[in-house]
Amino acid sequence: MQPGQPSLVTYGIILVVVVAMLALRARRMARRRPLTLEKLWIIPALFIAIAGLTIAQFPPRPVDLVWLALALAIGVGLGWQRGRLMDISVDNETGRLMVQASPWAIFFLVILVVVRTAVKSGLGYEAQSGGLSPALINDVFVVFAVGLFATQRVEMYIRGSRIVRAGDKPTPADPAE
Repeated sequence: MQPGQPSLVTYGIILVVVVAMLALRARRMARRRPLTLEKLWIIPALFIAIAGLTIAQFPPRPVDLVWLALALAIGVGLGWQRGRLMDISVDNETGRLMVQASPWAIFFLVILVVVRTAVKSGLGYEAQSGGLSPALINDVFVVFAVGLFATQRVEMYIRGSRIVRAGDKPTPADPAE
């Protein structure tokens, strides 16, 4: 093993931490919680601000914009799908909108973490060989996250607004739709 190279123990610790975080997140996602349509814009606004500041530190070259656009497009597509996997319903007692992640949404989150880790490792090796800038790799993941979380919230807002306008109780989202 070369100096500075992570050991098998380091990878094991990282794996344990990631699994623990996913377990906690899955447990939280499995609970029904109130959905306030008026507050759905907050997280995307924060992510857009963070993305803007991050990208402004090391502005991408014009040729890198293709990678950022691709990351955004993939994030938007996956965010829309992730938003569709959220069960939105009306609480019978309070009449409030409630949201709960379906088991598919939890599985989706796990797959995203695994794919992100694999892609980041591959891009890290590419960056070491001089093919990609580490700043570009970071920017790609930031833009992907903006697309993912913003679009998920937009999709949830659209469905929640329809439910409020219709005044009826929806059926849970069907991942096969």
